[in-house]
Amino acid sequence: MKKYVLRLIVLILSVQLSSCCITKNDPPDLKQTAQEFPSTAGVNQTFTLRFTVQNFSSGDCGADRSKQCQVELRMVNRATGYLQVNNFYNMNELDNNATQQFTFTVTIGTAGTYDLSFIIDPFNTSGDAVRENNTYTSVVVIN
Repeated sequence: MKKYVLRLIVLILSVQLSSCCITKNDPPDLKQTAQEFPSTAGVNQTFTLRFTVQNFSSGDCGADRSKQCQVELRMVNRATGYLQVNNFYNMNELDNNATQQFTFTVTIGTAGTYDLSFIIDPFNTSGDAVRENNTYTSVVVIN
């Protein structure tokens, strides 16, 4: 009987040690899955940009790692190279397949074409599994 109890304890410990929550071998795969914003806006007009991020991890450990990171919205005036918007927001704990929406309210006072970048975990604090899908780019024209 003692032998079976010992084997059971060893089995439980080996399962726990190999689980992602102990060894952190199942990083999140954070992706932007939706976006909503105008392609044009007026000078000094306040407008809203929305982005949705989803965790596509293959296990149950992505959540504790996603709360360590941020998302960034960056808008740069194409003609001048001036960084007009550079906003950061913290992410929540995102379980596998969970989403979080980020809403940015922006007012730009100079007409021009702006390169927009929405970046998930720009400093890679989550150890994201696939870094190549973390940046969304587009253009917003301010008249």
